Formats: sequence, C-alpha cells, structure tokens
Amino acid sequence: MKTLSHRTLLAACVTVACVAAAPRADAGVLAPSNATYVKECGACHSAFSPQLLPAASWHRVMGHLDDHFGDSAKLDPATQSAIEGYLAANAADHADNSASRAIMDSIRPGQVPARITEVPYIASLHAAVLDPRWNGRPHPKTLTECGVCHRRAAEGDFAAKTFSVNDEAFRGK
Repeated sequence: MKTLSHRTLLAACVTVACVAAAPRADAGVLAPSNATYVKECGACHSAFSPQLLPAASWHRVMGHLDDHFGDSAKLDPATQSAIEGYLAANAADHADNSASRAIMDSIRPGQVPARITEVPYIASLHAAVLDPRWNGRPHPKTLTECGVCHRRAAEGDFAAKTFSVNDEAFRGK
C-alpha cells in the first residue's frame, strides 16, 4: 500500500476541514467597483476584491509597485494614492461578511500577507488545486486565475464553482 507524505496528508485534511467551514453562498465579497483600480490593476491581472486582504497588506502591495511581484507597476502618485485608499478602506479588516471574517481570523497578529494566496484561509481552501495529482478540471496554472474555477469571481461570488475533483491519486494503493 502506498503511503502519503505527512505534508500531502496535512494539506488534504486542512482542505477538507476548511471546505466544511467555508462561508455560505450568500457571503460574497465586495466586487471591485473603483473604476481607476479596475482599469489600472485589472489591465494586467484580475482586479481582486479589496476584501481578500487586510488594509496593511494593501498598503504593503501599493508601497512596492516598482517591484510588483517581479514587474514594474508604477503609477503616478495621485493614482497610486487613490487606489491605495480605495483598497485599504474596503479591506477584509473593514468588512463584515463571513468570507472576510474567515480571512482575518486566519491571519496571526502582526502577519501581513503580501499575496492573497498567502492568506492561510485562502491557501488552505486551495491546497490541492495545483498539485499535479489532483487532476481537477478546469485546472488553473496559478492561483491568481480565480475566474478559471470561480465563474462569478469578478462579482465577488466565490461560491459558484466550475470544477470537479478526482481524489483517486490521493488514495493509497
């Protein structure tokens, strides 16, 4: 019988536990509504809901646009300030929906995730998605492609999913 590594088993257990505690379908996050944010940031990647990170994380991201995850995303100071203000004012720690509360509950005091995928709650829900043994469809290349699995991600609805799970690769043989 094939045994799974402790890391793989832990990831699978965390994913199952978090899926069971996932927010209700009516607990969507704020859809991005700031036209400047959607235009400037959405030109290169999804304009993520500001409620997926705490304000401190948005300040960190916006404070390093000269090296935005390996690329330059420099903006003029007024545009950068406007976008940063919008993101911080609408961040997870200023929201009152179950998804944002779960995000904030998963972050340790003093922790400032630089990426949405570093938020423990979000990472645990997606632990197996990029594992080559998962074989789910559709299969995103990275976890920044929310719309691949979450049909209504742009509207802040991450409950509507289009994927299937094949757990055969995770079973012992």
